[in-house]
Parts: sequence; C-alpha cells; structure tokens
Amino acid sequence: MGAPIYESNNEIMKIAKTLLEKRDDIFCDLKKNFWPEMLACGLRVDKPAPKKQKSVLKIEGIRGSKTLLNKDVKYLIHGYASMWDSLSEEKKIAYVANMLIRIEFPTEDELQKLSKKGQDYEWGKLRKPDIQDFRSFLASPGLGIDWAEEETKVSNLIEDKTEF
Repeated sequence: MGAPIYESNNEIMKIAKTLLEKRDDIFCDLKKNFWPEMLACGLRVDKPAPKKQKSVLKIEGIRGSKTLLNKDVKYLIHGYASMWDSLSEEKKIAYVANMLIRIEFPTEDELQKLSKKGQDYEWGKLRKPDIQDFRSFLASPGLGIDWAEEETKVSNLIEDKTEF
C-alpha cells in the first residue's frame, strides 16, 4: 500500500477567493489580514472516503518547521474527492465558508502590540467551532445548525446577498 494521493483543488480556492471578495458581512475582519496565497487545497483521489468520515473538508494550520516547505501557505484545506464531488454547489460553498471562518486572525490591538515588540503574528492558528463565533455563518439565510446534514438544503452564500 502506497502513500495517499492528493490533487490540488482549484475549485475550493476559487470559492474561497469569491467568498472573501463578496461576503464582507462574514469575512471582513479576516480579509484585512489574510490573503488567498496563505491557503492550499487538496483532495484525496486514490480511494473513496471511509464510511465513518463525517466531514467533507478539514482545515489544518501550518506552523513551525512545516513552513519550510512553502513559506506563504499557512492553512491546508483537505478532504476526499469522492465526498466533495457528490455535493451540490451550495453545499460546497457552505463547506468552504465553514473552513474559512475557523481561521484565527489578529485584532488591530494585537498587531500594534506585536509591532511595538518587533514581532510578527504567528499564522496557522485555528478557532475551535463555537456557536458564538459562528453566529453570522449559522444565521445566514438557508443555513442553520444542521446545514451540513445530507438532506438539508442550503442557499448559495455567494449569490444570496442578504446582510445580517
């Protein structure tokens, strides 16, 4: 048995860029400090997802010595192509939004304090899923706490411009 085979996924990257561009109500604070080059996306293509696999996508922070491989990439979104390909366009957008909302970013005060010390913010940190932090995401029209369930229909977060 060989190593897993992953392929880069431009569709996830395109969705992430579009969400950051068009959904200021959800991602305004993130996009002030985050740029798409900090994100890499790949899907496992050599086998289908295991039956016990619940989440279509996962996000990992890249810090420390792992940054030697690519200094710009600080986050990796990955999953199984078989699960991703079975999703509707609306679900794909919701899953990518759910990954982006997990990225931890510095406040202006943190950046100023670090700057005074001559330090930079350490990217690669993730926020734990917390209903309070994710309120704007869950309150989005057509979403809700059960948005990821297979039978739940969701609205398109890119096309639905309803502000909260």
